[in-house]
Amino acid sequence: MSKNLKQEISNLLVAVEKYYAKDSITYQNLDYYFDICSTVFKYSYDSDKDLLIELKKLLLKLSKEIPELNSEQYKENHSKINEMIEYLDENLTD
Repeated sequence: MSKNLKQEISNLLVAVEKYYAKDSITYQNLDYYFDICSTVFKYSYDSDKDLLIELKKLLLKLSKEIPELNSEQYKENHSKINEMIEYLDENLTD
């Protein structure tokens, strides 16, 4: 897995931590979804697509509360995460 992807995930978690405590459900869900998705991405293993849907929902919800996560800034600042999500979306079976 790309070092850039790990760094982007780490940076995003830091940004979310500014708005939510590290022990909050929101933060822990984001960390969990990213961990699963990056593991699936790394090994190209077919997993539950529901996790990807939940990750997208959570990112959309967070984008309304955290301006840095609006869709344009997100794609620009977290291009590797965006590529990972697109890859998983295309390659995971229903």
